Amino acid sequence: MKLRTIKYFFRESFTSLIRNRWMSLASIGAVASALIILGSFLLLSVNFDYILKDVESQVEITAYLEDSVDEADITKLNNGIAAIEGVKEIKFISKEEAIEEFKEQVGREILEGIENPLPNSFRIKVNDPHEVAAIAEKIQRFAGIDEVKYGKGIVEKLFNIIHWVRIIGMVIMAVFAAVSIFIISNTIRLTVFARRREINIMKYIGATDWFVRWPFLIEGMVLGLIGSSLAIGILAVAYNYLYIAVKINIPMIALLPIEQFYDYALGFLGIGMLIGAFGSSFSIKRFLNV
Repeated sequence: MKLRTIKYFFRESFTSLIRNRWMSLASIGAVASALIILGSFLLLSVNFDYILKDVESQVEITAYLEDSVDEADITKLNNGIAAIEGVKEIKFISKEEAIEEFKEQVGREILEGIENPLPNSFRIKVNDPHEVAAIAEKIQRFAGIDEVKYGKGIVEKLFNIIHWVRIIGMVIMAVFAAVSIFIISNTIRLTVFARRREINIMKYIGATDWFVRWPFLIEGMVLGLIGSSLAIGILAVAYNYLYIAVKINIPMIALLPIEQFYDYALGFLGIGMLIGAFGSSFSIKRFLNV
């Protein structure tokens, strides 16, 4: 493709945007509105998945040791458990550390004068939380391990809930993406419809389909870029406010860091341009059949 032809396509696109500025503004508004809705549900889905991953990462195994286990056995057990495939981290908790933690939770006054009933233990974190049951079973086989706990039954139900929540989130996202494309393509179709005579004339004098289509594709991409930029600006302000409010008032909820939000924002610009190009291509197709 010649440079002169490319310049023509861009000149025609921006001339059309200026000439049909009210229609362009309407298209940008529609793109921004649709992408704000889509972006809101995308942020909701991403943050929910981020929270679920945080919950999954907190799943751990507690292995209680028999009272007869000495320091040499503890070292041997530590090395043996750490060597199990899938084990991410292992930490030894002495009975003294365990009782101190328990006192912090329930109050020192309640346990004052009571002999320490807690055993030595290991706290184990795994790479894949879904393998916690299998790893717990392997740990139970070690000599010197009295009991292994990881929330059996509760963990399986939690993972099942997380699985279905993610599926529902993906379905909702797909529905809103389809709605966004429908709104944008129909809005851009109005712009194409207003120029249908111009398209017909170009076709009658021998212009190819792609020669006619390119200015509209570029125009759609520009509309998508501007609309998505506007949507990102609004979403960024709203998310920044929400992030600070949650961090101050509900610090135990881990939202997606603002820095990572901007990583998603860059991808969102690309989505806006693709939707704009797709909407233009879909809208002009019927007018090329002359």
